Amino acid sequence: MIRAHTADTHKGKVFNPSAGPKSVVSGVIIGVLLLALVAVAIHDLLVEVGWISGTRWFQAAADWLDGATWQDWMWAAAIGFIIVGLLLLWTALAPRRRTHVSLGDFEVLWTRRGDVARRFSTAALSVRGVEHATTVVGRRRAKVLVTTDSEVDESALHDTLDGVAASLEKPLRVKLKVVTRHKKGASR
Repeated sequence: MIRAHTADTHKGKVFNPSAGPKSVVSGVIIGVLLLALVAVAIHDLLVEVGWISGTRWFQAAADWLDGATWQDWMWAAAIGFIIVGLLLLWTALAPRRRTHVSLGDFEVLWTRRGDVARRFSTAALSVRGVEHATTVVGRRRAKVLVTTDSEVDESALHDTLDGVAASLEKPLRVKLKVVTRHKKGASR
C-alpha cells in the first residue's frame, strides 16, 4: 500500500514518462510542405491583385489536371500514396517508448535507466573488496561487471544488488560477473 506522503497530489492518472511520438518527423515534413503550399497561395494572390505579373500556379496545375487521363504509371503512384498513408497512420498510433523506470516505494517517482545503473554500481562498490563496478541496465535485467583485487563475498554482493533491484517497481534480473585481478609486484 502506498503511503499518503508518497502519493501524487494530482487527482488524475499518473502517466509513465515516455519518448516523443514517432510522428514528429513526418509531422514536421508535412508542416513544411503545407508552408510551401501557403507560399504558392500567396504568390497566386499577389498575381490576382496585380502586385506582381505572371501566371497563377494553382490555376496552371488545375488546367493540367483537367486535361489528364488515366495512365498506367498512376497505378504505381496510387499504391505508393496508400503505403505512405499507412506508414503515417502507423507512426501516429505507435506506442511511445518508455524512457524512465518507476521506483517501487513511490507512486510518482521516476528515474532513468542510466541512473539505475549508477545505483547498482554504487551499491556494488559499497561491498568490501570491490575495486570497480560497471553496470548496463536493459528493460528486464541489469548486467553488473565487478573488478576486485582480492576475494570478495559474492553472496553479500548478490544480496546488495538484489536490494537495489527490489527497490524498482518491476525488479530487474541481476546478472553478475566478478573479475579478480592480481597485482603484480614491481620488478624494478
